[in-house]
Amino acid sequence: MSLMNTSKFVKLVYSYLGYKHILRSDEIDKQIEECLDEVIKLSQFNYIYVEFDYLLDFLKEHKAYKKLLENTTSYYLVLMTLGKRIDDRCKYYSMVDLTKMVIFDAVSSAYLEYMSDEYEELNFKKPRTYRFCPGYQGTETKDIKEMFKYLDNEKIGVSLLESNLMVPMKTMAGIIGFGKTNKKECGACTLLGECEYRKEGRKCYSED
Repeated sequence: MSLMNTSKFVKLVYSYLGYKHILRSDEIDKQIEECLDEVIKLSQFNYIYVEFDYLLDFLKEHKAYKKLLENTTSYYLVLMTLGKRIDDRCKYYSMVDLTKMVIFDAVSSAYLEYMSDEYEELNFKKPRTYRFCPGYQGTETKDIKEMFKYLDNEKIGVSLLESNLMVPMKTMAGIIGFGKTNKKECGACTLLGECEYRKEGRKCYSED
């Protein structure tokens, strides 16, 4: 694992906390650091994927998927989780310290994203797209149910509820295309003309 860019990570945590602008405070920074130490100790990170070289039916139904995967040679459906112990600790804080729970939850989300990025950087050595998750650019979270038809989710202890929420809570499913390189950017988004983030002068993703 590469050395964590602490400043970038903390900025990502603040975005998960819902801040419109990054308003750093020493007290919150300290709590983020404490929660990160705890998340690292409790995390049981797992990552699985399955490869396809043809477009699955549900991916044909939205222009964002088709745009992501056009001119790719293949793609992965991916699933990753931090495991049940993170959920247990978050539930504990919800009963004893709501402020700590909110920060712990945000740190956990940021850590899942960080670990997933690290895994992909280490293991996927060919040109690839960014990790596109159902719910991005007007796609539906119900598409996760379609993805689970092909992913061995039980192998890493993940289940899907009728509401399309995944358990453990800190779990993410996505799609990565291969054969071309692209990153998250406003100009490539299918919702560019109606984006609420841009109306507020923000972006829905963190930048390097």
